[in-house]
Amino acid sequence: MALDKALLGRLLQLNEPWTVRDFRFDPGARRVDAWIGLEVQRGWFGLGRKQADQEGAERVWRHIDLAGWRCHLHVLAPASADLSALPWAGPADMPFSQALSKQVFALFNEGVSLNGICAITGIPLQELWKFKFALDQGKTAITDPARVAAAAQAAVAGDAAAPASAASDDDVPDVADPVWLQLIEGRRDIDIRALSLKLLMTRLRSQMEVITDDEVRMLKLRELHRYFVKNARMLGHELAQLRTH
Repeated sequence: MALDKALLGRLLQLNEPWTVRDFRFDPGARRVDAWIGLEVQRGWFGLGRKQADQEGAERVWRHIDLAGWRCHLHVLAPASADLSALPWAGPADMPFSQALSKQVFALFNEGVSLNGICAITGIPLQELWKFKFALDQGKTAITDPARVAAAAQAAVAGDAAAPASAASDDDVPDVADPVWLQLIEGRRDIDIRALSLKLLMTRLRSQMEVITDDEVRMLKLRELHRYFVKNARMLGHELAQLRTH
C-alpha cells in the first residue's frame, strides 16, 4: 500500500513535504480520489499529530485525468500554506486544479465551445461556467509566464492556419495586428452596423477593464479576431474601417 501511495504521488508530481495519505478507486465511475497532506512526523505519545491538528478544512479540486480516470484531489493543508504554485492545487473558490485550469484554458483559446469542452473533459457545465465567469471578471489567471509568449505565438499560427475562404477575400487583419488590441481596449472606435458585433464589443471591453492577466487578455483578443474571421462576409463595412485606419 505504501508503494502504491508513493507511485500515485509521483504521478501527481508531489514534492516533499506533500504526500498521498490515502486514495480510493471507483472502477465503475473510472474515478480516483486521493487525499493529500503534509507528511506527519510521528513522535512519542502521538505528539506528531499536532501538525495535522493545525490543518485547515479539506479542499477538493478536480485534477487532470490519470490514464483516463477522472481524478479528484482532497487537500488538507495549514491555513498559512501557499498552494498557488502547485499544479495539483487551485484557488479556494475554484473547482479545478492549476493543471486542469490550464488545460481548459487551452481549449477556450482554440475556440472550443462550452459543450465541446464538457464532452472532452467530462467537466459539468455548471463548474465550467463558474471558471469562465471568473476568467471574464479577472478573478482568476493563468499565471505561467512561459505560456504568455506561447499563447501569442499560437494565436498567430492558429489563425494563420484558418481556411483561406473564410477571410482572405475580406482581408481580415492578422491577429497580431495592433488594431485588435486598440479596438478591444476602446482606443479605436469604428461605426458598427452589426448588432451582434456591438453586443460582443460591449462585453469584451467591459471584461478587458478588469482582466490583468496577459494570457486571459490574449484569449479575449482572439475571440474578437475569430468573430471577424467567421463573419467576414457580413462585416465589410466594419473591416473597411479597420483597413483604412
